[in-house]
Amino acid sequence: MLTPTIMAIQLPCSTSFPSKSSVSHQPSSRRIWFSHGSKHLPIPLATKSQFAKTQLKTESLSIDEALQLFDELLLSEKGKPNPHIPSFNELFEDICRMSNQKGRYFTVISLFNRMNQEGGVYPNDYTYKILINCCCNVKRVDLAFGFFGRLIKEGMSTSITTMDLLLRGVCVEKGVLEAFMVFKNVPKMGCKPQRVSYNILLNGLCKEGSMKRAEKLLDEMIYLGIKPDVVTYSTLVNGFCKQGLLDKAEKIVDEMISVGIKPNIMTYNILLDGFCKIGAMEKAEMLLREMVSLGIKPDVVSYSILVDSFCKLGAMEKAEKMVHKMISFGIKPNVVTYNSLMNGYCKLGEIENAEKLVNDMISVGIKPDIVTYNSLVDGLCKAGQMDKTLKLLQEMISNGIMPNVVSYSIIVDGFCKSGEIKKAENLLREIISGGIKPNDMTYNTLVDGFCKLGKIEKAETLVREMISMRVKPTVVTYNSLVNGFCKLGAMENAAKCVKVMISRGIKPDVVTYNSLVDGFCKLGEMEKAEELVHEMISKEIKPNVVTYNSLVDGFCKLEAMEKVEKFVQEMISRGIKPNVVTYNSLIDGLCKFGEIEKAEKLMYKMISEGIKPNNVTYNSLVDGFCKIGAIDKAEFFLHEMISGGINPNVVTYNSFVNGYCKLGAIENAAKFLHVMISEGIKPDVVTYNSLVDGFCKLGEMEKAEMLVHEMISEGIKPDTVTYNSLVDGFCKLEAMEKIEKVVHEMISSGIMPDVVTYNTLIDGFFKVGAMENAVKLVYEMFCGDIKPDILTYSTLIDGLCKNERVNVAKELLEKVVSSGFELDIEIYSKVMTGLTAQGEWDKAVDLFRTAVSNGLEPTVKMYRSLMSILYKKGEIQKAEEVLNEMISKGILDDS
Repeated sequence: MLTPTIMAIQLPCSTSFPSKSSVSHQPSSRRIWFSHGSKHLPIPLATKSQFAKTQLKTESLSIDEALQLFDELLLSEKGKPNPHIPSFNELFEDICRMSNQKGRYFTVISLFNRMNQEGGVYPNDYTYKILINCCCNVKRVDLAFGFFGRLIKEGMSTSITTMDLLLRGVCVEKGVLEAFMVFKNVPKMGCKPQRVSYNILLNGLCKEGSMKRAEKLLDEMIYLGIKPDVVTYSTLVNGFCKQGLLDKAEKIVDEMISVGIKPNIMTYNILLDGFCKIGAMEKAEMLLREMVSLGIKPDVVSYSILVDSFCKLGAMEKAEKMVHKMISFGIKPNVVTYNSLMNGYCKLGEIENAEKLVNDMISVGIKPDIVTYNSLVDGLCKAGQMDKTLKLLQEMISNGIMPNVVSYSIIVDGFCKSGEIKKAENLLREIISGGIKPNDMTYNTLVDGFCKLGKIEKAETLVREMISMRVKPTVVTYNSLVNGFCKLGAMENAAKCVKVMISRGIKPDVVTYNSLVDGFCKLGEMEKAEELVHEMISKEIKPNVVTYNSLVDGFCKLEAMEKVEKFVQEMISRGIKPNVVTYNSLIDGLCKFGEIEKAEKLMYKMISEGIKPNNVTYNSLVDGFCKIGAIDKAEFFLHEMISGGINPNVVTYNSFVNGYCKLGAIENAAKFLHVMISEGIKPDVVTYNSLVDGFCKLGEMEKAEMLVHEMISEGIKPDTVTYNSLVDGFCKLEAMEKIEKVVHEMISSGIMPDVVTYNTLIDGFFKVGAMENAVKLVYEMFCGDIKPDILTYSTLIDGLCKNERVNVAKELLEKVVSSGFELDIEIYSKVMTGLTAQGEWDKAVDLFRTAVSNGLEPTVKMYRSLMSILYKKGEIQKAEEVLNEMISKGILDDS
């Protein structure tokens, strides 16, 4: 905190400031040549009484010349009883005006130290004013107060302009609250706050968004008789515009007009920008016409504001018309205008127009700058034209515009997005070796790229490199890591990553939590996902539509439709409007749940709410109808999506191919294959798998094999599903030699058999009576990484029964059930039938009771077997009781 009382601030007279090497010049006897009329005459620096009137050309004066001049001036005035301080002051001011010199303010402070300490030249109040201004411009208000303390200590008078400099400095560096503390002490310094003082405070309040306080301060000004000017009102207008309160801004303009203050070009430009920021382009254009009618000529800024806004809205025709309009009024577009157009074309992917614009700029004498080129670099990268991007980089350098860290970061991002992560990393190494320090954007892009590829270890290495390069990781960095872990299902690692970011002082945000919530939802761990949402809310992090979409999708996949409805209602109650992703999850969930009609109604509901369906929406419905064999209805939605301007993709066509194959209509499936190829959509492994399976189901194995060879020739690698279809097809034909060949080919292709392969083979061996081979396969599964599932056990038990190994089958059934598996009632029925046939009546009855106790409903066959056993055992009454039970359950009628 600054001390509230300026009087208390002092800086010892001996205080000095670090000098820069750039100002360490030895005194020289060289004379400086000044322009005087049409001649160049050597003017001795001793003639300092005329210094203020010399024809020093600030715009042509270099820093070296200024420093030489200071050396000669210091040498000339050193030791004099009355050194000419105005000459130094003027030189200091000239250096301050050198806008192309970054260190000009520190240079002045350093030269002042030399003047004071080496030359014995003492400052006056105007010198201190210059020094205070320098300190405030470099955001060293502490030094400014030091100089102010010296000014007071040396008994010099304080002017309101000096106080205003301090006020502005405090406002910028420390905030408006501390500026008010300084403001209160201004009268104690013998100064009366003026309009400029109030304008400085108003500007500070408006920048902080404290508009009510700003209005009160305006009222205070007027009450004290300090008349506001156009700057005062324009500052308020700007404050309201920044908050999107355009009605308030317009009222301020009306007020200033009513008190006789005419709005100027700055006022109108602020209003124009305000309307454009909220997308009120008609209002902005009306305002432009109003300016002209009031005699206020719009300038290049006015038109550039409108051009930029049209470009951001993607309305390039309107932007171009605005440029033609400004030219017709004699206003030449500048580099900012062209940069807006460049950005607009690139955002729309109109790279040819963007490239042409660069030539247009050069042809009218406007040199493209780094912003121009960076926009074009970004456009080319987004279009995936990386080779062209690298050529543009060389063009920039040859035109004297050196690419900066933003340029390289964009290209790194481009390589990552195009899947060329190695090139992205190589570029990072090149820019580091070239002396350009990457920023967080550069590293974040690469970190995210590696995370998306699942290469988390590489991403973590990059984060460590960031830290070693003193580039501070941000919430974006850690969010990429968290998301990467979540996508891999490594939730423990994701949680550890969150702890690390918190330990580094980085607060998790809604993106962090959304990744975690989605991760748990993908794993089906919905309780943990819900807990995280409650934690978000408790930490005042508002869940958004992405959060709820994850929950809705997670519960839809679990077919927990009650929970889905609950969260949809919750998001609506929180003012979060469901979007197309929300509806897509609901529609897909209903389709998978078999509620296809409800899914269809829901789609029409989303349309009625102004949400346009997309590929995902239609694909869910098409697939849903194809799965239930309603191909006509699926085709209706295909035509509807095309008429709505939505292009079908490979997923759409795969649903039709699969649907027709399931119906055995392979010819129709083949027609859709040809349609998708003619539309430029390349079939994928899913397309071919549907067709291969279709032919296998029909027993047309030659055609199935031909398709597999075709997919390989097209560069599509068969997968486990492909080979499983072939294995199943040959098993049904009991072609065991062919099966052996297929399995060998499968393994040699690097595709390992899965549980489906084993189950199919076990079933096949049992069908051909090769029980030993079947049992060996089960043993192989136990010894390997593939664990038997419910189908494996069912197939094994069924095979054992068919091979008259019923007792073994019964023992296996009991062990499987005791291990927690829930076997189908048909398996019980087959074992019971086998036991009955072998005369194992007691065991058969026990099995019947076991099935009932496990909550299963016995089949008619099982009831009949039980009745048969009871009759054979002479237990007629019990047999009749079973019969009555069957009738009461509706299994048999009275007849």
